[in-house]
Amino acid sequence: MQDPNLPPQPIAQSPEPRSPLPWEDPSVGRLTALYETVRLFVSQPRDGFSRMSAVGIGRPFGYAVIMAWIEAAVGFAYLFLFQTPFFLAGFPELRREFAGAAIGSGMMVLIAVAVFIMLPGLVAIGLFIHSCILHLMLLILGEGRGGFETTFRVLCYSHTADVANVIPLCGGLISLIWFVILQTLGVADGHRCSQGKAALAVLLPLLLCCACVAVLLSAGIGTAILSGLSDW
Repeated sequence: MQDPNLPPQPIAQSPEPRSPLPWEDPSVGRLTALYETVRLFVSQPRDGFSRMSAVGIGRPFGYAVIMAWIEAAVGFAYLFLFQTPFFLAGFPELRREFAGAAIGSGMMVLIAVAVFIMLPGLVAIGLFIHSCILHLMLLILGEGRGGFETTFRVLCYSHTADVANVIPLCGGLISLIWFVILQTLGVADGHRCSQGKAALAVLLPLLLCCACVAVLLSAGIGTAILSGLSDW
């Protein structure tokens, strides 16, 4: 029983629940939700992943598809600008060669429409394969307690890095580096593991691929050297 002479103890208040990601909040308009979610992952990615839903993959997948559409649109726009021959004025021979190699505007539109129609299926396949590989790496490292769906959602929102492709020339490299960083932060938060293990899980497939390429190149060079020596 509490002593009446003692001051009353403060009532412990439970922490306020985090607001969901704008993209996962049905009360927010889709364009506003898209903009706010991209802005969140650009400025505060850890906060964005901490607000990510723990269930469902539909909305994250839709977000990844939109990022892929943006990337494709930027790619086709740059391709069209690159094929514009205004910068070739004064070089008629070069212009003729360039025109022969260029894709006609009508064909480009057809290709763009086909790509945009096929992208959701391609994104689904790519995300599933990438999620399987990444989650396998996490299991090998003794992590992945958040489950496969968490890995899938992290990859979906990590594709926010695709917007970096709007930067000419170096956008692809920036997007790749940013994609790795977002995956690392998302895996660490979603699976409650250290950022070191998360980075290792993200980079391990790339390191294995580089090792395989190095072995194949070494084998090819060795075979060529032995073949050359045998001809002497």
